[in-house]
Amino acid sequence: MSGEAAKGGGRKALDELVGELVKPDFALRHRRVPEVPEGGGHVSPEVLAMVPPRSRYVRRWRRHARHCLACATVFRYYGLSLD
Repeated sequence: MSGEAAKGGGRKALDELVGELVKPDFALRHRRVPEVPEGGGHVSPEVLAMVPPRSRYVRRWRRHARHCLACATVFRYYGLSLD
């Protein structure tokens, strides 16, 4: 079955997926959005994913992200500059 999935581009078996979890490049390819503290005063990852990089929302939160590690991590995850 795994040979058929590899040839046809189908779904992988669960055993194959679990085996890939230990590979170092798996975490790089399947990163999760960084966690942001629950309280207010932090950028929203959901909104940041939807708005364009030059939007007013991004410009407004960029200054805050320069000083807040949690928000800076989210900005870097989406490939947005802090400058």
